[in-house]
Amino acid sequence: MATNRTTIIRGPGAVKYDTVTIHDADGISAEVETATSEVPSSISGPLDTIKTDTTATVSLTPCGQITDDLLAILFPHQTPAIGSSLCGSADRKLTVHSLAGTKVEFLNAILTGAPSLRLSPVATAFGQATFTALTALGKAPGEENSFYTVAAAAYNMGYPNPDGLTGVQYAGTFGSLSIPDTADGWTVDVELATDPVSTDGVGTIDYTLAGVTVRAKCTPVGLSESQILSALPIDKGRGTSLRGSSDLVIAGAGGLTVTLKNATMVTGPLAWGTTTLRAGEIGFVAHRSFSNNIAGALYSVVKTPAQSNS
Repeated sequence: MATNRTTIIRGPGAVKYDTVTIHDADGISAEVETATSEVPSSISGPLDTIKTDTTATVSLTPCGQITDDLLAILFPHQTPAIGSSLCGSADRKLTVHSLAGTKVEFLNAILTGAPSLRLSPVATAFGQATFTALTALGKAPGEENSFYTVAAAAYNMGYPNPDGLTGVQYAGTFGSLSIPDTADGWTVDVELATDPVSTDGVGTIDYTLAGVTVRAKCTPVGLSESQILSALPIDKGRGTSLRGSSDLVIAGAGGLTVTLKNATMVTGPLAWGTTTLRAGEIGFVAHRSFSNNIAGALYSVVKTPAQSNS
């Protein structure tokens, strides 16, 4: 029997995480991963395969519209509580709703991969974000409504607003060093280190936040050899702390202000050539501050007001 093309399922959709709708730039993927283990036999070889765990990974690149609610979802660990539960005391649902009218709802999802930030007038702000779905709180694998639900429902997630999708011009400051322009924008990476928590009865039941590292990089235009070299920690002795006393602030009116706290410039290559820019790609890393034995923020990402024309 020939395939009927009208039965082929396809088309876009949107994501809602908790109460926040996220429209994607180039598609949404959801991969359900079933971990297995073989039951061995020395005389017959593997006798069976048993299930040991189930998780799902949902990935998408937000289309670029910047809202306070979206920033809170994508960058939740600006003052990280190291050693804390990522699932917390209550489940947060992640729903993928197709324009065709099917709603897939993962009942317990957490952000495990923050998107890179691309700060440039010719780029939208976000890279790929990754969420991980686990068994719902108080449920056991195989129970009804323990992992996901699927339902037919008219699409009601709206459409992205084109306002605020385009990039803006960004400039950076690091102490006395000013970086007014770059060759191709800034990239900021927020790296989340997570550790799964498993039980014998459920499998992976939670993730622990093990660490957060924030790095920024750009290829500056117009910085001299002395400016690059003096910003590097060359005068530090071996084994000394590199936690800086100055923040790196990257800001663009009408876009974002991204601050790396107590930053250190860790790379600053120089090059000489007929068509080569003197400064290569410089890199920074953020550090937390401590006051009265209380750890402060590692970084921040906030909206920047647009410049007034008056």
